Amino acid sequence: MFSQAEIISVNPPVAQGSQLLVSWTTSAPPGTLFQAYLEGKLVYSGVATSCALPMPPAVGRIDVGTVAPGERQVNWSASLPPRPQRRASLSWQGGTYLGTAIVGFHVYGESTPGGGINYSQPLATLPAYTGGVITDGYGNGGYGQGGYGQASGVYSWTSPPVSGGTWNWAVCPVDSAGNVGPPQNAPTTLAAPPPPPAPFTDGARLQYQYNPASREAVLTWNPSPA
Repeated sequence: MFSQAEIISVNPPVAQGSQLLVSWTTSAPPGTLFQAYLEGKLVYSGVATSCALPMPPAVGRIDVGTVAPGERQVNWSASLPPRPQRRASLSWQGGTYLGTAIVGFHVYGESTPGGGINYSQPLATLPAYTGGVITDGYGNGGYGQGGYGQASGVYSWTSPPVSGGTWNWAVCPVDSAGNVGPPQNAPTTLAAPPPPPAPFTDGARLQYQYNPASREAVLTWNPSPA
């Protein structure tokens, strides 16, 4: 069984040419079998406390843990700790009961959690009907979902990756004349870790100054971008 109880820390990955070096510290005794997963995929199994991987397109989540002897090639990806939620998923009902000229929906959001919804520019616009073919209304779809005697359609939208916090979103119907209807508001709380510090002009994310007299080093980094 995959366990992280004896993993003390996973060090920041280091790029070495076309490879990515991943290492970790552990309290497990020598000879313990380890597995490493990159974005939920098994990429290493062995007794060493480091591994070199082909450079991935982007460095994502890395999980390292111990497994029992004989489980070297057992894939424990289904038992990995839940990944932080970085995207908000919205769903809503809509249809011609909102207006016979409805053609779509605008999705609005915030630039920072709690910073206020920006209604000047939609994040996305979803068509109400593909190809202009109306699929709801009286006699179409399920009964009693929309207005009296009319059905409704179900729509959904997923945000791009965002930082943790409580984000506020709004969905507004749009008609064929470009008129925007009243919003449906929905807050979403995401427990995602903050992004890494913003890079300096040289691309580094951490700088330091060392004082030989005092033998002290001062580390400097930028705030994480919102």
